Amino acid sequence: MAAVRRAVGAGGYELVFGAGDGEVLALSGARDELGAIFPYGPHEDVVRAFDKVALSEAARRAGLAVPGGARPEDAPVVVKPRQTTVHDPRGGPLRLRAEVEETPEEADARVEYLESVDAEPLIQSFVEGDLVAIVAVTDRESRIVAAVQQRASAMTPHGGTARGETEVLDPSLSERVGALLADLNWFGMAQVQFQMPPGGEPVLIDLNGRFYGSMALALAAGPNLPAIWAALATDRPLPSLAPVRVGVRYHWLESDLRRALDEGRGLAGALRYAIGARHGLWDRRDPGPAARHAGRLALRALRRLSPNRS
Repeated sequence: MAAVRRAVGAGGYELVFGAGDGEVLALSGARDELGAIFPYGPHEDVVRAFDKVALSEAARRAGLAVPGGARPEDAPVVVKPRQTTVHDPRGGPLRLRAEVEETPEEADARVEYLESVDAEPLIQSFVEGDLVAIVAVTDRESRIVAAVQQRASAMTPHGGTARGETEVLDPSLSERVGALLADLNWFGMAQVQFQMPPGGEPVLIDLNGRFYGSMALALAAGPNLPAIWAALATDRPLPSLAPVRVGVRYHWLESDLRRALDEGRGLAGALRYAIGARHGLWDRRDPGPAARHAGRLALRALRRLSPNRS
């Protein structure tokens, strides 16, 4: 927080956003000391939104389905921490994620690990289907101002979107997402994620109340969601609420290439999909971030190949 206050003072910044769950919760707890606007609702509601148990309770009240509880012997199951960021016993933050465990032994081991770092493990039924998300920005009264719906056609090993596409907003699902965000007294942007079983009801699996990995897809589809959020937070006029374009594609090229190399197939398909898709880092108008990231990856690969590597 001291570093954030120094940055705010040096740059004269008006707003502070968190890029991870732990960062958002830390900023929320210290919001009165930042010297800038923290653009969220009340702290207790931010905590509820990032608590997987409280989120499920709010989802049920909004008429949304959530995964059922399970036991390790019901594998495959999903084992997730109640909160994704905890204090690492070795110091600093420890970022945790949901994992699909295929066997009871793997599920037991994951539960044991989460408990060893003082995280509360939750075991849930594994839900098959496409990953669908509604990304919404709400105003201070928790009313949706703009929303985009997307569907993943390929996943990363940890459940993120490797390939995705915008689609027509489902009015029924959007209405229930609105009810969920109203229950949470939510202000700002949220990516609400669902597993969509074939022919079944969408099942809520997570809420990312922050900037998220595939945000470039929503930006390419039309509405500038972070700019809308910032305008609402600073009482400025809203930017143009451009209509959402359906069929816009997103690609996490690095993850898709890793998947193709691990499976020994699909490399050409990954490269073809990259053409014409929006990417999380690459933008021809601003190539610097992608170039720096590529440099880091190259250095990492060289270190792995070094004969002096211990």
